[in-house]
Amino acid sequence: MDGAPNPKSKKWRGTDYSETRFAVIEWLERELPNITGDVLNVSAGNWPVPRQLLTNPGLKSYKTFDQKIYGSSQNNVDFFGDVHNMPTAWNGKWDCVICNQAIECYENPFVAIEEMRRILKNGGVLLIDAPFNYRWFGSGSWDDSNQNKKDVKDYWRITRHGWELLLKKFTSFKIDRSGPNKYDPYTYMINAIK
Repeated sequence: MDGAPNPKSKKWRGTDYSETRFAVIEWLERELPNITGDVLNVSAGNWPVPRQLLTNPGLKSYKTFDQKIYGSSQNNVDFFGDVHNMPTAWNGKWDCVICNQAIECYENPFVAIEEMRRILKNGGVLLIDAPFNYRWFGSGSWDDSNQNKKDVKDYWRITRHGWELLLKKFTSFKIDRSGPNKYDPYTYMINAIK
């Protein structure tokens, strides 16, 4: 997660990031240059880093998907919808699905993971990460009244065993973690193959 109380103290390409987000960037720097084909970034928000790291000449397309609430001029995405119910036309469509720091905000991570698996081609890659030991950041959790105006839900922290359960239908997966650092001792980062 990027933001209070985790200060932005690490610089990447001229932008300050928190330790947690910086760890995710380092992981993406290792994973994304190998990705080819059609890529969908789920819950993409307006974070530019995944697109910046997709440098393989075999990349065909990069598209973004998010809730309608985030579709403003500051946060343009290609497709709007619910991660729990993505388009049926996407069955087996994507070579890679990326999901950064979002699954903790999904009402049902089991359904969301199954949807991401469904839309991957056979042999497709899911790159997903989430904080584990991080403060509650949902609506009403902030000292800052402007932060509390945002309708953000924060439901889950997933352990390593939880990830193994969520990913059991994938052919294989590798679970990495960052940390420990002061604000988020563990951020889990997963490469799962359908």
